[in-house]
Amino acid sequence: MNYFDGLSIALVGSDPRNVGLHRNQPRYYGVQYNHGGGLYLRVNRQAEYRVTGAWAFLTYPGTFFEYGPSDGRPRWHNYVCFYGPKVEEYIRSGLLAIPADPPLIRIANPGRFLETIQALKQGLASNLPNPARMTHTLEDLLLQLHEQADDRGLPYHGPVFARLIDELDRHPERPWDLAAEAKRMGFSLTHFRRLFRQFAGLSPQQYLIQRRLRLAAQLLTETNDLVRQVADRTGFRNEFYFSRLFKQTYHLAPLEYRREFLAAHP
Repeated sequence: MNYFDGLSIALVGSDPRNVGLHRNQPRYYGVQYNHGGGLYLRVNRQAEYRVTGAWAFLTYPGTFFEYGPSDGRPRWHNYVCFYGPKVEEYIRSGLLAIPADPPLIRIANPGRFLETIQALKQGLASNLPNPARMTHTLEDLLLQLHEQADDRGLPYHGPVFARLIDELDRHPERPWDLAAEAKRMGFSLTHFRRLFRQFAGLSPQQYLIQRRLRLAAQLLTETNDLVRQVADRTGFRNEFYFSRLFKQTYHLAPLEYRREFLAAHP
């Protein structure tokens, strides 16, 4: 059997303004990714979860899922649904954790995760989708998810880092002094950076930049602010530095990103 046989991509989607409440027992396996906004999740009518920002969870047959905005406001919902005998290989190997416990996984590098889903979306929409390339890209997405799920440890220091990361998520525009945060938490800067990377998957500075760029992408699509205003509102004091970082992450200059987004979502 060809290595890439046995997998079919059923659906791929991305909706930056999703407000729907999904209640179903899925036919396919899926990766559900909340790229922005508040998310509500309930599995098998049991515990409820509410988070904000970049989080993902798995959906799968035989389980009832309810999920949607946590506060009634739009969220950026992305999904990939797939099926086939190859899925059983993923489950046996541990690449696909079914059932997932806990169900939600924080995505430390949201730009890359979203980019991988967009690549699947473009591949499925093409006139001649390449099954081998689609399988390879899906496996990359599952590997990203698996690696970040394995890094949710830090049982002792976890809560204090979770609080800090929540503040970074909600207010990335603030003039953060990460060295002062390390001192406040009682760590040397080197130890703080190591623990932060273990918890979030990125260094503190990289994580902060990613969150600022995510906020910038939101402002570019939801406001008419000039690029220099977006840079200033997201904590970047240099417009050219901001534009360079934005293009490195989203592969488009800020104004090109705004035009393409608005053309796709008028």
